[in-house]
Amino acid sequence: MIDLHIHILSELDDGAESIEEAVEMAEIAVAGGIDTIAATSHGDFSLYNPEEYLEVYRKKLTAFRKELIKRNIPLKVCSGMELMVNESLLQWARKGALFGINGGKYLLVEFLFDISLSQGERMLEELLNMGYKLILAHPERYDFVKRRPEALYSLYDKGIILQVNKGSILGDFGRRAFYGADWMLSQGMAGVVASDAHDPVLRTPGFEETARILDLYYGKDAAKVLLERNPSKILK
Repeated sequence: MIDLHIHILSELDDGAESIEEAVEMAEIAVAGGIDTIAATSHGDFSLYNPEEYLEVYRKKLTAFRKELIKRNIPLKVCSGMELMVNESLLQWARKGALFGINGGKYLLVEFLFDISLSQGERMLEELLNMGYKLILAHPERYDFVKRRPEALYSLYDKGIILQVNKGSILGDFGRRAFYGADWMLSQGMAGVVASDAHDPVLRTPGFEETARILDLYYGKDAAKVLLERNPSKILK
């Protein structure tokens, strides 16, 4: 299985706090059936210089890959970033290419949770017009979706991939996030399920329980499509 959203690189954001914690997350991921991940650290270009941050990211990614090889942990780690969509990101995008998953045109993007649909839609449309393909991280956690999940039709119809968090499926983010995730999955609108793991204790990697729930409630091929087939297409 493939996890396209995980905060596993240490000391870059609010994810793994040390290389040892990152390695523990990798071990949990492998034990939970994952063989490939995209190391998607937060990327908010309103807070720091993008070029400097990308340089640090690449060094961390290289060091982590070497550590996994040294410890004989069979986990493939692809590049990626969870990009905060704001005016700073758009300004940077107008100057040069953004950092896509595995070096491609797919961007994993997120908003502030209290953003309005109209504001978010306007910024996403600008990125789409630049030729990017978009994966919206955890739509079920945004306020406008919690109020009215049907608002997602306008994004889905634009070809934006909706990425549901496994924690929402398991009820870890509250009743309304669970309802939003269930609604997307029941409607067949979810394109990817990912862990959005941040640590080895509370928000963990691993898809064993998630895969069982997907197949039980959303169709016998749901886990294969959402955890393998679609993520594999994005990486390629």
